[in-house]
Amino acid sequence: MAASVEFEFSGACVAFQDTVKQAAGNSDASQCFSFVEAYSGNDQEKKAALDQAMREVLRSMIVFDQGCEEYKKLIGMAVDAVTKELCSASTPFLMLADVFDMMVLDDCQDMFDFVEDRVLTWKSEPFFDAGKNYLLRMCNDLIRRLSKSQNTVFCGRIQLFLSRLFPLSEKSALNLMSQFNLENITVFASQSSDAKASESAIKQEKMEVEDGGKDASALLIDYNLYRKFWSLQDYFRKPVQCYDKAAWRAFAMYSDEVLNAFMSCKLDDMLSQRKILARRDDHTTNFFAKYLTSEKLLDLQLSDSNFRRYVLVQFLILFQYLTSTVRFKGATQVLSEEQTNWVKASEEKVYQLIRETPPAGDKFADIVKHVLQREEHWNNWKNEGCPSYERAKAKDAPKPKSRPKRRRIGEDLQGGGGKIIKMGSAELTRLWNLNPDNMEACRSEKREFTPTLEEFFANAIEQNDPEAMVEDQYKDIHTQNFQWKALRLLAQRSPHFFLNTHQPAIPLPKYLDTMISKIAKEMPANGNEEMKTQVGEEEEDDMKETQDETETVEEQEQNKEDVNEEITEEQMKAVAELLGDNWKKLASELRFSGEDIADFEALGTGESAAAKMIFLWQDSDPENTAPVLRDALKEIGQLAIAESVFGPSS
Repeated sequence: MAASVEFEFSGACVAFQDTVKQAAGNSDASQCFSFVEAYSGNDQEKKAALDQAMREVLRSMIVFDQGCEEYKKLIGMAVDAVTKELCSASTPFLMLADVFDMMVLDDCQDMFDFVEDRVLTWKSEPFFDAGKNYLLRMCNDLIRRLSKSQNTVFCGRIQLFLSRLFPLSEKSALNLMSQFNLENITVFASQSSDAKASESAIKQEKMEVEDGGKDASALLIDYNLYRKFWSLQDYFRKPVQCYDKAAWRAFAMYSDEVLNAFMSCKLDDMLSQRKILARRDDHTTNFFAKYLTSEKLLDLQLSDSNFRRYVLVQFLILFQYLTSTVRFKGATQVLSEEQTNWVKASEEKVYQLIRETPPAGDKFADIVKHVLQREEHWNNWKNEGCPSYERAKAKDAPKPKSRPKRRRIGEDLQGGGGKIIKMGSAELTRLWNLNPDNMEACRSEKREFTPTLEEFFANAIEQNDPEAMVEDQYKDIHTQNFQWKALRLLAQRSPHFFLNTHQPAIPLPKYLDTMISKIAKEMPANGNEEMKTQVGEEEEDDMKETQDETETVEEQEQNKEDVNEEITEEQMKAVAELLGDNWKKLASELRFSGEDIADFEALGTGESAAAKMIFLWQDSDPENTAPVLRDALKEIGQLAIAESVFGPSS
């Protein structure tokens, strides 16, 4: 039975391999997926067979070196198969690992584009849970193969990809145990292997500037300084040995001598004119991934500003570790008070040296201090167990309540049997529960705030009284606020506001003055039925002018009232009979459309159509009166008809 199952699995693998090769060659994955779905067997057996088939096809491609593009097509097909649940979720990652293991580094960069472009796919379900460990192992293997000094760009791409793939709180890339890279050993010459050191115990060299002169502050460089300088790298590599008393004494002594050597030979940013010109021509900065420890180079290294900064920043990093609280430090790894004071003094000395090191020493010192302060936050985060930055949703968290419906005023009073709603203060509670019906409360007579004409214009009427002796410029009728309120009130309460007149518009103060005079005359008698008049030449002239304007407006209004008469049925028939076939011109003048005129024609003869047209025209708008029709007839050249029906114009 077992042999039979194994034979069936092998046969399925062979069949799937042929189908995968054809699909990859034709760039059509659908035929492969259709074949797998139609193949007999359960889903697990078909998944295992397709996984094996795809890896075998990829292996044959690698053997024949078919190129990165073919590898990408096949792995892309595997990703689609995982989406359709025809393949295991780990298969694309195993295929990627096989490809990177068999390729040279130059081809790996081209293949890594495929991995970077699909970062969103790797982060989705079900790829992330199944493939995150494979991707992490694959990237770490690539970084180990790469050179940190020659393949820096590719290393950076891999690190950026991992930062995009994993969440910020991912712990796989953290040094939780605070372990150090003890393999980073700095090798320097011993005294026995140095021929020059055996010939002379002390070698004095003066740091010379480029113009051939000698520096005023000469630096004594001998093997003793050389040995102490490079011995500090062992403490930078493994800081925990500083907690040993003997090692601490050596470290403190070596550090003091090196820092004093830096202070005794300060660098100048403008050593010579030739150096200035060289800096103008060359703006590049040299970077060395590994220190050069030859004794012959030490004097040149100490005069290089970048080299000094490397060493001084190493001091600051070490001081921060010694004085910070680290979760995985031992109980004995604590500095004494004397050691802490030495670290603080040395740290100030290092910052002073960084500020004195050109170029832009102050700016560089501030940047380093800011970076170390941020490092303190990361250290505290690790001490707290690296809590996630994302808030986890509680499983039994209550569902958010639906938004309550908007409540009308007094609804609780209507449905709650006289329940009083407490609003937090007595006044708000009183207002909220004032009336159960919102609209009824708005219609209450107590909410009627509009004054009467007599109340509002009382002060203006008093100002119009000549005996009040109020100058015209100080009257209310010249105030914009009063003008706006007066027009609104007149539109609501005054019968004189909406009157049709052909008189050109007059200034607003004069119009209000006229309206106030009318209101004063209509007010009930309070001992004076009309406004008082003044006998005097100037005041008589003013009053006469006002009365003339008032009489003019009244006459125009009276004329308007006389003219605004409706057209009788007899007049309509007379106009229609006299017009005859010219009624269409009158219809156009009265602004009827062509469709309307056609409808009138369908009613019958010209006389009946004209009568119907005039009737509908008058009924459509109250302002369509006899004088307007008279003017329309005059415009179309039928003045005789207008005069015969409506009489001669005045």
